[in-house]
Formats: sequence, C-alpha cells, structure tokens
Amino acid sequence: MIGIIILIVAIVVVLAVTPFVLDEKGYVLISFNNTTIEGTIVSFCIMAAITAAVLYLTYKLVRYLLSIYHNTKHGFFARSQERKHAAIEQALWSAINDDYEHVEQALSGNSVPSKFEDIRLALLAKAALTNNQADKALERLFEISPENQLKVAKLWLASGDSSAIESQMRTSAEAKKATPLELKLYAEVLVQQQHFTALEEFLPRLLRKKALNETQWTQLFNAYFSALDDDKLTGKYKQLPKKLQAHAHNAYLMQMAQAGQLSVIESDLIKMVKHNEQHLLLANILSKTTAADAVKLQTTIQERLKKDDSNNALLLALACLANAQGDYDLAARIFDKALNSDNKKQFFEQAALSYKNSAQAEKALVLYQ
Repeated sequence: MIGIIILIVAIVVVLAVTPFVLDEKGYVLISFNNTTIEGTIVSFCIMAAITAAVLYLTYKLVRYLLSIYHNTKHGFFARSQERKHAAIEQALWSAINDDYEHVEQALSGNSVPSKFEDIRLALLAKAALTNNQADKALERLFEISPENQLKVAKLWLASGDSSAIESQMRTSAEAKKATPLELKLYAEVLVQQQHFTALEEFLPRLLRKKALNETQWTQLFNAYFSALDDDKLTGKYKQLPKKLQAHAHNAYLMQMAQAGQLSVIESDLIKMVKHNEQHLLLANILSKTTAADAVKLQTTIQERLKKDDSNNALLLALACLANAQGDYDLAARIFDKALNSDNKKQFFEQAALSYKNSAQAEKALVLYQ
C-alpha cells in the first residue's frame, strides 16, 4: 500500500513540475465512458495530493484498528492456552505424587491443549482405576484415539478387559522389530484373555527375544498356571520345552503346593533343602499349601535343622509344612522362634493359623493388630 501511494505522489510531482519546465500552463482531460474530468494540471495535482493523503490516513487507521483486534484476540487465546497448560501440568504433578483425587479435580472440569487430550483421558482412566472404578476407566480408555491405544496397554490390563487392544498388540508383537515391552504386554494380554493356545505358541518367541527377566517369567507363569485346572498343571508343565521349564519351575511348584499336590513335587522340594539360597523360596512355596502328605520332606528338613538350628528360612518352611499336616502345636512353637519383623508380613497368616488352632488365640490377635 505504501508503495502505491509513493508511486501516486511521484506521478503528481512529475505532473506538477512539468508545466514549469515546459513554460506552459498544462491541461488535464480524463474521460471514462460518459464521465469526463478536466482542469488545469495544478488543480489536478492538488486533488491528487489530497486523495493520496486521504488514502494514506485511511490505510493507517485500518492498520491500527486491525492491530487492536489481533492483540485482543491473541491475548484472549493466550490466556485460554495458559489455563489449559496449567490444568495438564497440575494433573501431571499430582500423578507423580500418586494424588489421583487431585488429578481428577484438575482434569474433569477443564480442557487441555488438543495434543494432550489423550494424555488427559489416560490420567483420568488411571485415577478411576485407583479408585476401583473399572467401568469409568473403560469409558475413558475407549475415548483415546486409536493411534495411542497401545501406549495405555497397562491401563487396559489393569481394567480387567484388554480384549479391545488384543488385535493391535498381536500385530505389534509379531513385527520383526517388536520391543521387549511390546512382547511382554502381549503375553499379559493373552493370559488375561485366557487364550492359552496362542500363549503357548508365543512363549518360544519370548524366550528367543529375551524379553523377560526371571521375575517377569515367574509372574507370567504364575498367572498361566493359576488359570489352569489342578489336574492339568503337571501335563502343561511337562509339555514346555526344557528351556521354558527352567523359567516356569518355581511358578509350577508354587501352584502345585497351592493345589495340595505336594506328593507330586516332593522330590523337587527335597532338592531345595540342600541349597541354602533356596530355603526362603521353599518356605514361600510351602506357605501356599493347605494340605500335605510329605513325610520324607519333613524328615529331610528336620535333619538339616539338626545341623543348622538357626536357619530361620528353613524353620519357617517346617512351620508351614506342619500347618499343612495339621500339626498346629509344632507349627506354633516354631513360629514363636522364627517369626520376626522382617518376615511377619509374609507369614503372619500361617502363624495366626497355628496359634488359632493351638488354643493361643491371644497371639493370633496380636498378629492382626
């Protein structure tokens, strides 16, 4: 616009100066259709100058009004964006501190920047799960965009219904460059959905990719074996390849003990007595059993304790075994010696069982306090 005005001014100046240079008055005639404008060149220049001045002032006024509008609009939206960013920021800090009540307060009544909308829904789902509101959490999870569903796979698993993401997880896990996390989550989905045939086919891939550590293998097989019928446990365990049996062994023993089938695994448990580093695991396994017929195991433990009567883990194992065999007096005497602040949380149910059934109810009450 400024360039056009300068051009007009330049033309006017040339026209104004020309008559004086040529020593002639000069005359202007403009005809357009039925309209005719005529006059001296001086009057034309004056009118042109006035017109240019009016155009310039109009231009400046319009620019000023537009700047006021844009600044007002920008300020309004800037404040709105600040409020949105503040809401998501407050929610994230609350989530970091496990304060999901404030997470819900920060996000339920406030909008967030569009790029954070899925994060908002995920945080609200997490808050709902923390408050044991699985249905509400599922509503939020279903609202998350498809491209981000796999990013909240853990929340789907925690909701108890991961069927909505199973197909996506399978595609992701079957990819050549699948990450260990993707493989692990897909295995968890298969366990939760009890698709055991698919899980059994998938286990060798987990092994080849070294996707799980020992703790995760145990957790996976704990879930797998706990979902099987008791009479199928040994058959399923023996069908596993040798390398997978090694990872499944502890979970298998734990589930067999819980099923009251100590006689089937007694030889394995006796081998554990010979290794000090396995004594606490043995105690944990025996703490799960409710019935036992394992006289040889009990004798082996007692023989070992004669040589090492201060072996606390082995004492706990014997106490749990005594409970399972109904010898509550023996179990109570052992717990009097072996139970301490370090293991009380883990074995207090077994200890309370022995005290209750050996007419020592006051000791059982103390444990529950």
